[in-house]
Amino acid sequence: MSEYRLLIKHFVWIIVLSTFMCGCEKELKGYEKIVGTATINGKDYKESTWWAWNFKGYPSSMRLYENYKIFHFIARLSPEKVDEPSYSIYFYVTVEENQFKTNHPYKIDFYSDELVVESLDWWDILPYLSKNRNNVLIEDVDGIAYAFSNTSDLSTPFKGELVLESIDNQSKVCHGYYSLISPENGSVKLVINGKFEIVTAIINHEY
Repeated sequence: MSEYRLLIKHFVWIIVLSTFMCGCEKELKGYEKIVGTATINGKDYKESTWWAWNFKGYPSSMRLYENYKIFHFIARLSPEKVDEPSYSIYFYVTVEENQFKTNHPYKIDFYSDELVVESLDWWDILPYLSKNRNNVLIEDVDGIAYAFSNTSDLSTPFKGELVLESIDNQSKVCHGYYSLISPENGSVKLVINGKFEIVTAIINHEY
C-alpha cells in the first residue's frame, strides 16, 4: 500500500511540475496576448500584443488629461481574416471631474458640426474639444469617436456608448466595452461591438 501511495505522490508531482514548466516556457518564449476583441459588421477582429517575461506592455494607454478634462485612447483592430480592412478607433470622452467612472455609460455621438482643426491627431483634438465642447457635443453627450481604416484616408464618425467596467487600483488596468454605429448616409455603414483591456494613466500636461 505504501508503494502505491508513493507512486501516486510522484505521479501528482510530475503533473504539477509539467504544468509549471509549460507555463514558464510560454513566459520565456513569449506569446500573443489578446487585449481587445470586436465584431465589425459581424466579422471578428482583435487587438493583441507580445507578452513575455521581459516585456509586458500594452500597445496603447487610456489617458485622462487633467488640463482638458478629457480621456483619450485608441483601439487598433486587426481582422481575423487577412482580406478584411483593419481599423483604428479614436475615443475622446469629456469628464466633469478629473477621474474615470466605472459602470457609467459614456454617451458617444456624431459631431454637431465639422471639427475645425488642422488634423484629427490627438494634440489638435484635445485643446479644441476642451475649448469648444458645447459647440461640438450636443446635450447629454460625453464624447466623440471616429475610425480610420487602412483602405481609406477618410474618417468615419460614430454614435453609441462606452463603458469602463473596472479599473484595478494597483495595476491601473481597465476592462470595458463599447458599441458603435456609423451614420446611415455613410458610404459603408459600420456596426462595431468591442471589448478591451488597457492600462490607464492621468496626465497633467498641455498641448
